[in-house]
Amino acid sequence: MAKHRRMIIIFTILVFISISLYLFFWMVTTPYQLFPKDPQLKVVMQKAITNIIGRKFDQVIGMTIAAILIASSSLVFQTITENRILTPSLIGFDAVFVTVQTLIVFLFTSSSIFYTNPYLNFVLASGLMIMISLSMYRIILKKNKNHLVFLLLVGMILSTLSRSLASFLQNIMDPMEFQSIVIRTEVTVSNMNTSIIYMSIPFLLIISFLFIKNFKTYDVMTLGESQAIGLGVEYQKKMNYALIYMAIAMSITTALIGPISFLGLITVNASRELLKTHKHLPLFILSSLIAMLMLILGQTIIIETGYMTTVSVWISLVGGIYMIYLLLKENQA
Repeated sequence: MAKHRRMIIIFTILVFISISLYLFFWMVTTPYQLFPKDPQLKVVMQKAITNIIGRKFDQVIGMTIAAILIASSSLVFQTITENRILTPSLIGFDAVFVTVQTLIVFLFTSSSIFYTNPYLNFVLASGLMIMISLSMYRIILKKNKNHLVFLLLVGMILSTLSRSLASFLQNIMDPMEFQSIVIRTEVTVSNMNTSIIYMSIPFLLIISFLFIKNFKTYDVMTLGESQAIGLGVEYQKKMNYALIYMAIAMSITTALIGPISFLGLITVNASRELLKTHKHLPLFILSSLIAMLMLILGQTIIIETGYMTTVSVWISLVGGIYMIYLLLKENQA
C-alpha cells in the first residue's frame, strides 16, 4: 500500500506540473519585446491573455474528463473480457461517431437544430453511439466472451461498414454540408467542443461513482466467471451494467476530444506494471493520472513544436508499439 501511495503522489505532482506548463509555458517562451508598452494595448493584451488561459483551462478540464473516462472504461473492459490487450476504443468508436454526424446532416441538414445546437447534438450523437455499442458488446461478449480475434474482427467490420456508409452519404450530399461534417468530425484536443465540457462533468461524476462503487466486485470478477459466481457475484448482471457505463463513457469521450485508440491500453497496462496489483481502485487512480499526464504534457509539446502533428497521433504511435510488445509478451507466456 505504501508503494501504491508513493506512485500516486509522484504522478499527481507530475500532472500538476504538466498543467502548469500547459497553461503558462507559452508566456515564458514568448519574447518580452512582443508585449506592447502602450497602456491601452497592454489592457487589450491582458484581456487576450486572460481569454487564452481561460480556454486552455477549459481544455485541461476536457482532457481530465476524457482521461478519467478512458482509464476507468479500459480497466473494467479488460476485467470483463479477461484480456489485457482489449480496450473499448479498439471497437470502432471513431467511425461510429463520424457516421452518426453524417446521418444527422444527411437527414436533417447542417442548419437543423440537431446539428447546430451543441448540447442537442451531443445528446443525440452520444445516445446513438451508446445504442450501437451496447448492441455489439452484448452480442459479442455473451457468446464469445474471451475470443480476442472475433471481437477485434467484429470491431474492424463495424468500423469499415460505418466509414463506408459515411463516405457514401458524404459523396452524394451538398459540398457545403460535407465541409461542415469535416469540421465537426475532425475533433482533437486543440479544437474540442468546449461548449459541452461542463455538460460532461455530471456524467463523469456519476459514471466514476458507479465504477468505484463496484470496484470490489470487479476485484472478485478478475478471478474468472465461474469463481466469481461461486463467491456470490451476479456476474451477468454486473457485466451488463458495466457495459452501459463504458458505452456512455466512451461516447462522451469520443464526442468531446475525438478518438484516441491506444490511450487506455497504455495507461492501464502501465499502471499494472508499476503497482503489481489487481485491485481496481489504485489501478483506476494511477491509470487516470497517467492518462492526464500523457494528454496534457503531450498537448503542451504539440503546441510548442508548432502543431506539427496531434497528440492522438503520437499516442497511437506509442500505443501501437506497446501493443505489439504486449502481444509478444503474452505469446511467450
